[in-house]
Amino acid sequence: MPADPSPRRRPPRLRDVADLAGVSVKTVSNVVNDFPHVSPSMRAKVQAAIEELGYRPQIAGKQLRSGTSDILTLAVPSLTFAYFSDLAQTFVDEARARRRTILLHSLSQGLEQELELIEGHRQTLGDGIIFNPLLLPEERLAALASLPQPMVLIGEHVDPEALPHGVDYARVDNVAAMAEATAHLLAAQPRQIAFLGVLPAGDLVPAHSTAALRIAGFREAVARAGLDPADALEQTAPDWHRHDGRVSTHALLDAHPEVSAIAAANDELALGALTALRERGLRVPEDVAVTGYDDIPETPFASPALTTISPDTRQLARVALDMLLERIAGLEGPGRTATVPHTLVVRESAPATAR
Repeated sequence: MPADPSPRRRPPRLRDVADLAGVSVKTVSNVVNDFPHVSPSMRAKVQAAIEELGYRPQIAGKQLRSGTSDILTLAVPSLTFAYFSDLAQTFVDEARARRRTILLHSLSQGLEQELELIEGHRQTLGDGIIFNPLLLPEERLAALASLPQPMVLIGEHVDPEALPHGVDYARVDNVAAMAEATAHLLAAQPRQIAFLGVLPAGDLVPAHSTAALRIAGFREAVARAGLDPADALEQTAPDWHRHDGRVSTHALLDAHPEVSAIAAANDELALGALTALRERGLRVPEDVAVTGYDDIPETPFASPALTTISPDTRQLARVALDMLLERIAGLEGPGRTATVPHTLVVRESAPATAR
């Protein structure tokens, strides 16, 4: 008969660390909880024992003892969008630099999941939450003020003038960013421009949604350039994935073959547009110039490389985390809004001048 498998080794405990380091359990607890009155030599001895044993503090126990867990919840829309997966990693990195751990929620099921998050957050492990709403009605935001954990909002879909008390907001100015991309396109290919990414007529588009803000920026740049609105087309896309960009670009060019510039609402749509243009034998940027928005990791490697708006997601993560940690530390007061910068990254799909 084969030998019985060896019993599973139990995880190391606080007492094991204390015995190996030759110190008291209290001293190990003080090091684990980062209390300042431990001498450097004692701290080094305990940390060496922790490393050797592979000891991991129990988060629930720490939360009971200190009232904090050093865990922060990050809730974003579907991670199938490259922008949000890249943003999540940025938050993980910046949280680690602040000695915090990110608990990630992907709200891919839409409104129902967003409501579950805010209504069930009392049971969510963590000291605070960073939330990027996508479908949550603005009138539901007032309820966020009553949550026991502090919350910072990111992204769009939020009226900065109507923040709940104690709820902060970190954002990029989507209107200004899209206006800058559109103005750049108009300078490069001024003949016939189109916005790609209008949501279908049946979809609810809140006034402060990403879609509403970006098309507002497009229209602002068109008006500033003195163009006839008839020379600025707006093309519907079922969603903002690459397939939608490809299909919608074909529909746009079937109806308006004269289009010479496409301002896509995000990079996914823009990459789909590049595919459609190749399929039609059109050259980018000579025949049609294209811009995106988000600067996802693939944009420099597109063919041609994509001109796009690059929001400073590193700064967004830093600002949002710092505001949240201030609230966790006890800061009171009305909601605050912080706007982080963006950059127009000029690449081959829409160079500085027409070719």
